[in-house]
Amino acid sequence: MEESYMTIKEFCDRLQVSQSTVYRMIKNRMIPAIKFGRYWKIPRSVFEQIPTRER
Repeated sequence: MEESYMTIKEFCDRLQVSQSTVYRMIKNRMIPAIKFGRYWKIPRSVFEQIPTRER
């Protein structure tokens, strides 16, 4: 099965965090990411594994 990816902006919008936070998380290897050309992409499976806060 082929992996699908999210852009940094899409990931930020869904988690309600800043882009600098996500780039820091990538740099510190807290979340995996792959660089396609000059753009970073995050596997969608990473987002699905993040626990959500119940409201």
